[in-house]
Formats: sequence, C-alpha cells, structure tokens
Amino acid sequence: MSWEDARRTVEALIGRQAWAPVTVAVRESDILRYAEAVGLPRPADPTVAPTLFLPPFAVGGEVGPDGRRHRPDEVVIDHPALRRRLMGGCSVDFHAPIRAGEVVEAVTTFDSVTEKQGRDGPMLLVTTATEYRTADGPRRTERWTIVHR
Repeated sequence: MSWEDARRTVEALIGRQAWAPVTVAVRESDILRYAEAVGLPRPADPTVAPTLFLPPFAVGGEVGPDGRRHRPDEVVIDHPALRRRLMGGCSVDFHAPIRAGEVVEAVTTFDSVTEKQGRDGPMLLVTTATEYRTADGPRRTERWTIVHR
C-alpha cells in the first residue's frame, strides 16, 4: 500500500470518535487523593478539583502487538506505510473547574491530520481532541498529536 493510501485512510477518520466515550462520577475523595499524589497541599475547598485533575477513568482494553493498551472500540491506525509512531505534543484548554458530585464524560475524536516532510521521509501528524464535559458544559479540552511514519 502506498503513502497516499495511508494518508487518505487517516484523513477519513477526521471527525470520527477515536474510541468509546468514558463516563465517571467525581468524588471528593478522588480530588483529595489526586492532590496528595502530586504533592499539593490539601485543597481549601475539596469539592473543587485542581486544574490538572482528571477523574479515575477505568478504560480497560488489551495490550496490542505494538506494546500499548488499546481502549475498547479504539480506532487503531494500522497501515503498512505507518509502522512507527511517537508523541508529538499536547495542549490543554481549561474551560471550568471539575467539581465533586459531577459526572464527567470524556469524548475523543480525530481532530486533524497534517502531512510533513521529515529528514527520513513523509510523516503524518494526527491530532485527537478529548473533551471532558459535564451536564453544564465542557470542563477542559486536550489535543494530543501523534507522529506516524
């Protein structure tokens, strides 16, 4: 299969979910355990999570031949022209704090694909966007870029 086939295959994923959404109820004890684990002082209001807090999502899945855990219903980019991958970067937009008592849903979609020319040939920068949201709206959005070559 050609590089063009690989690019078209990945571009067809834009807008699709990368894996099944995950939902979790946030407890005050989750917030307190997080603060302790990362060395933060006990929060003055333990019902409001620190900025980088993420609820304890249990995603499950199986370890694939590439050595990483694949989530249930994950869309795996498996193309002969794209055998190597590495982390390219991450950005986070904070919209509102996560609070104890909220139910947070994480939904990840393929956001963009950019082709770049590297020293050793072409590569695809595939970005996913994960929105962490509650019934009141988004709490944060993470964008992860993986370099495939």
